[in-house]
Amino acid sequence: MWEIVPHEVPLGIVVESLDGDRSLRPTEFPALLSKALGGVVLGLKVLVGGAPGAGKSTLCAELASQIAENLDGLGYWLDAEQNRDLVRELFPRTGSSARNIRLVSRIRGNKCKVGWREALQAVPRDAAVVVVDSLQRWGRSYTEQTALLDEVATLTPTVLVVSHFNKAGQFAGPMGNEYDADATAIVRTTSVEVTKCRWSPCPRTVSRPAAIS
Repeated sequence: MWEIVPHEVPLGIVVESLDGDRSLRPTEFPALLSKALGGVVLGLKVLVGGAPGAGKSTLCAELASQIAENLDGLGYWLDAEQNRDLVRELFPRTGSSARNIRLVSRIRGNKCKVGWREALQAVPRDAAVVVVDSLQRWGRSYTEQTALLDEVATLTPTVLVVSHFNKAGQFAGPMGNEYDADATAIVRTTSVEVTKCRWSPCPRTVSRPAAIS
């Protein structure tokens, strides 16, 4: 008879069943980003890019507000610009409420080195949604951007990561940034284009009101 020998799994590797109740069924929100994505699978990560002034943060604010209210929870806005007033003014542009949003930023004049790691530590595990604004401002180097995206991938809440575009009109930073997200959306002045999405067909494009910026 054959002797069954337990198979040893290498350190750092996990083998698990595919059974379970977690699905990629999206929740639909009125927000423009949600419409472009075909809804949002809560808990996954979306990279939102575009040229300066295209309205990336505005559309993230709209969706973050709706997710937080829908889940009756709090959203956390990681602001690298250190400008509370500018973040607050993003919400009225789409008729959104900032009531369930909390701002996480560096203390002005603080001599301690504070980065995205410390900012994420201020986000509770039961957060409804997190907005990282922006990837390049929090992660100055390519290595730090990759580390930041790796870390947000471990978070339970939905995460919206704002990314700048380079002069060539593409996502700034290494190509891997796009691969690390579950979906990528490009915000333009007249439309939102989804170039990657794990739960809906793409590419897909939706028009947007020119007044939202």
